[in-house]
Formats: sequence, structure tokens, C-alpha cells
Amino acid sequence: LVHQPSLHTPLTYHVAAGGTLNDQCAWYGICYLVDTTMGLVLAVWFLKAVDILANRYDWVSLKHNGVYEGPGGLIHWFNQVLVWIIIQSVAKVIIYYTMVFFAEPLAFFGGILFEPFQVNIRFELLFVMIFFPGFLNVIYFWIADHFLKAGAEHTSAHEDDPDGTAIDSDGKGENLLSEEDKQEDPEHNPSSWTNTRMA
Repeated sequence: LVHQPSLHTPLTYHVAAGGTLNDQCAWYGICYLVDTTMGLVLAVWFLKAVDILANRYDWVSLKHNGVYEGPGGLIHWFNQVLVWIIIQSVAKVIIYYTMVFFAEPLAFFGGILFEPFQVNIRFELLFVMIFFPGFLNVIYFWIADHFLKAGAEHTSAHEDDPDGTAIDSDGKGENLLSEEDKQEDPEHNPSSWTNTRMA
């Protein structure tokens, strides 16, 4: 969903119209390359910006990436997916106008990069449509997943008392006292209290 042909096809023809490179396969490959490099950098920057804002303004659903536990797990998931879609949409718009503005340098770069494939157009098509996008997608999603998945510090972030060690005001924390502490504490050891009174 990140690199859809529906986006690259019109972008390829539009940018190619402003450049000097007439190889549509080369333009498609350039679009993919820019999308998985510049697009990844923009996505990471925006994710970090959202993380900073979420912690500053206490946006619970966005403070812990990849955590969908607890009563509001579905809401956390929906909000995080919505933010990711917005980030991708903004990144695509920036990439589009960047490629239109730099059409001439990109055409020159594409001509050099895809010149060896001109001897075999069928192999160029196979490379541009399968091998090249497949390799770039693996790199893209591997890095993006590192920022999207939940880290160790986010585990059970939305769960109520995940460790079961919370001490509440009703005195439930008494169970956490060791037997030795209870023997020394007069409140838990009546015999100790009696001996003290007799002394």
C-alpha cells in the first residue's frame, strides 16, 4: 500500500514530460527509488515529531507505538493507523512536487543508472517491475517497522497494573510484605505486641 502503481504511473508520465529521459521504465524505477529513500526519511521524521507531540500533550493512543492492549486497544490501533496514513499522504505530496521540480537532474541520473539495461528491454522491464521494487520494499519496511513496532519500554503500556504489584489504598499491598517483616511489625505480630506491653 505504500508504493502503489496507481501513484507511480501518473507521476512517471508527469515528471517524464518535464525531463529529457524518454525511458518510462527508468522513470518508474526513479520514482520507486525516491519514494523508498526520501519517503522513508520523511516518514521517520514525522513519526518522531508525532512522538514528541504525543508525550508533550499526553496523547495516550499515540504515546506507545505498536501497543494495542487494554480496554481501548482498538481505539489506539485506529488512531495510530490514521496517523500513519496522514504521514504517508503528506510525504507523497512532498515527493511529488520535489520530483517535478528536480525533473531535469533526475532524468540525467536515470539515464546513467539505467543505461546498461537498454541492450535488453525485457530484462529492464523485469528488473524495474519486480526485482528493484522488491529489494527496495524489503529495506523500506525493515527500517519502518523498527519505528512502528512496540519497544520494550512500551510493553503493557495500556494495561492496568500489568505486573500485579501495585499497592493501593485499601491495604492490598500487605501481601507484598515478607514473613520476616511481619514478625518484626507489631501490627502484624500480636505476640510481639503483647511481649512489648508486658515489658
